[in-house]
Amino acid sequence: MGWCEFCNREETGDFCVKCGRKVAKTTPDRNKKWTIWLISIGALVILLAGSFYTLRMLSSPERTIDQFNEAMLEGNYEKMKNVVSPVNPLLSHEAELQGFIELMKNHPEQRALLIQDLERQAQTIKNNKFGKRDEALFIKMKLSKSGKKFLLFDHYTISPVPIYANVYTQFPGTSLEINNEEGGVFGGKEDGKKVGPFLPGLYQFASELKHESYTMKGEAEIELMTPEETANIDLSVNGAYVSPESNYDDAVLFINGKDTGVTIGESGEIGPFPTDGSVVMHAEKKFEAGVVKSPSVPFDGAGVYLTVDYSEPDPVVIEKEVPSEPASSDLVYSEPIIRAVNTYLRDWINAYENLDASYFTNLTPDLYSYFEDRFVSVRQNNGAFTGDVLEAAFDLDSLSINSSGKRAVVDVLVTMDSANHEPGDQNVITEVTSSAFRYQLVKSGGEWLIDSRKEIDGVDLTNSVAY
Repeated sequence: MGWCEFCNREETGDFCVKCGRKVAKTTPDRNKKWTIWLISIGALVILLAGSFYTLRMLSSPERTIDQFNEAMLEGNYEKMKNVVSPVNPLLSHEAELQGFIELMKNHPEQRALLIQDLERQAQTIKNNKFGKRDEALFIKMKLSKSGKKFLLFDHYTISPVPIYANVYTQFPGTSLEINNEEGGVFGGKEDGKKVGPFLPGLYQFASELKHESYTMKGEAEIELMTPEETANIDLSVNGAYVSPESNYDDAVLFINGKDTGVTIGESGEIGPFPTDGSVVMHAEKKFEAGVVKSPSVPFDGAGVYLTVDYSEPDPVVIEKEVPSEPASSDLVYSEPIIRAVNTYLRDWINAYENLDASYFTNLTPDLYSYFEDRFVSVRQNNGAFTGDVLEAAFDLDSLSINSSGKRAVVDVLVTMDSANHEPGDQNVITEVTSSAFRYQLVKSGGEWLIDSRKEIDGVDLTNSVAY
């Protein structure tokens, strides 16, 4: 078969019967076009077949397992999202996967066994070959179909057998956090609150309770691996209720220095408060001689007893002044006064070394109350005293007793070897000093009591007696 290109017609011979020209033996353009079409169709078929095979491979259960394993090894949350189904409605998908990947890092032997088990499941799906699950594998995850991929092929995902947990804490209204995400409120129930389901993983559970201006917390790090057992998680916060007690029910309760406005007897059970010692309680009671405070007690979860240490002093009776002999400074009159001052100086040393006003034996109530408050201040400022009286020189010319014989004044130069320091100091260096004081005394029940002491510029020792 030939073709006359001039006449554009087919010829069976070598020459065209119409024009006589030699017929070309080449294939006509139409044949060329058919050839091109056939080649194109063949290429398209090959391309479609290749694409089909590629897409089928991308959709295969083996590819899903490969992606899953790669994501675990790389710690790639985005890649793992494509193959692992979300489980817990309270958590973001990434928070779940973060815990799962951490668990797999901590247990590489479980990761290897899990991949082997998923491959076993893939063979079951493709070839109906049923293998035995390794008993050393605690984690249970299932390879299953989940819709279509590319509209043609089965889509496979990996999903866990759900794991649940019970969380406990002692107070209702406690906030729950799981992997730094909100998990609702719980607390106060003996059987706890059931939370889940969870993907196997390492989870950070935290509880937080706020009361007034205080915050109490609890936390636990838990590995959730097997669905057979429900994990019990104790998230007790560092807090407790307290019922303050005191030897005076009408003493006012103070918390961290603030007046609560209620007495010990009225307070009952209060709280909860943190048990880390950050909450400090004390009580105050007003007496005729002044306000007395109990020692401060940090709350550590145990009972709080606030002791207000106060004892009423013997009443001072100032006898009615009556005319008497003129004031005198004879030793007959001065010795009881000098003895009273010396007793006071001895008591003063003991009281300051122990920061305890009860060592005083001859004070008026007002002066006794002054020293009580003074020692509270010294304790609060972490102070301490060590010393001794070396000498007390009395100016006899300054000693005077009023006309009633019930009031007296005397100037004294007191020499002491002493030092102020911090509690617990072992090597205290003392210093000898002398100070001049004017003492005023009152007579009550036949005894001289120290009523006041004032520091003065100096003492005239021309006519004096020293002890």
